[in-house]
Amino acid sequence: MFFQFKENNQLVFVIAGPTTSGKTQLAIDLAKKHKGIVINADSQQVYKGLPILSCQPNKGDYKNVSHKLFNFLDVYKNFSVQEWFLLVEKEIINAKRKKKIPIIVGGTGMYLKALLEGLIVLPNIPKSIREKGRILMKNLGSKEFYKKLKTKNYNCVSGIDQNDQTRLLRSWEIYQVSKKSIYELRKENKRKKINSLFFFKILILPSRKNVYLNCIKRWKKILKLGAVNEVKEIIKKEKDLNKKAFLKTIGFAELRDYLRKKISLEDATNISVRATKNYAKRQYTWFKHQFSANIIFKIEYDKSKKEFFFKEIRDKLLTN
Repeated sequence: MFFQFKENNQLVFVIAGPTTSGKTQLAIDLAKKHKGIVINADSQQVYKGLPILSCQPNKGDYKNVSHKLFNFLDVYKNFSVQEWFLLVEKEIINAKRKKKIPIIVGGTGMYLKALLEGLIVLPNIPKSIREKGRILMKNLGSKEFYKKLKTKNYNCVSGIDQNDQTRLLRSWEIYQVSKKSIYELRKENKRKKINSLFFFKILILPSRKNVYLNCIKRWKKILKLGAVNEVKEIIKKEKDLNKKAFLKTIGFAELRDYLRKKISLEDATNISVRATKNYAKRQYTWFKHQFSANIIFKIEYDKSKKEFFFKEIRDKLLTN
C-alpha cells in the first residue's frame, strides 16, 4: 500500500465536501489503488432509478471498485439516518473481515454526524403507530397535523417546516411512544457508536465560485446523459404502483413539472441550478461548524491532481 499505518485494521477514510467537489472520484481512485471499498453517505444516491440525476458512480466505476449502499432502495420507500447507520456499520465490519479499507464518501451531514459522533438512540416505532400516523396525516393535512403536534409539545415541531410530512410524522411517532420530542431525546445524548475505529476525515473545500460554476456544468451534463428520461420512468412507476416517490433529489420536482408542462426546460434548469447552489452553500456552513477534518484540500479533486492528493493524505496520515 502507499502508506504504512500501525492501526491499518482500524482505519476508515471519510471523504466529504460540497456537491461537485470531486469527492466521489477521489474515493474511487483511492479504493482502486489501495484495496478499498467505497461506501455511500449521500441520502439520494441510495435510490434506484436515478443514477444520472443523483450523480451516482457509473457502470465502469462499479465494475472496477466494490461499491456499497448505492442504488439499492426503491424510490417510494423512506430511509432514515438510523437505517443508514446500521447498514454502514455492517458494511464497515464486512470490509474489515475482507482486509479492505472502508472509504465512506458523501455530503449528507446527518449521516456523517451519526457515523462520527454516534447515532442518537430513538425508540422503535410499532407498525400500528406508523399506520395511525399516516391515516391522521392524510385526514388532517400537513398544516393541521403540524398545529396539533405543536399543541402537544412545542419542541416536536422545532425546526420542521409545516409542509414536511416525513419529518412531522417521524416526530409524531417518537412522541407517541416516548412522550418526548426528538429534541428532548437528543439532549439526553444516548448514542450508539461504532467502536475501535480510526476515522481519517478528508474534506475537499474548493472556492465557492468554482463549486457554483461546476453546478452549472453538472446540470448541463446530466441533461445530456438522460436525466429527463429517468424522471419520466419514475413518474410512470408512481402511476403504475400508485405510490409517491420520497425523493428530495434536486432537479426531480423541476423536471417532473417540465414533463407535466407546468414549466419550461429553461425554467427547470434555472430553478435546479439555483437550488444546487443553495444546497452547496448550506454544505459549506455545515462543514465549517460540524466537521472536524484531519486534512482539508482547498481545491477540487480530479484525476490530474491524484498524485498530489495521495501524497498529502499519506503524509498527514503518518503524523496522526
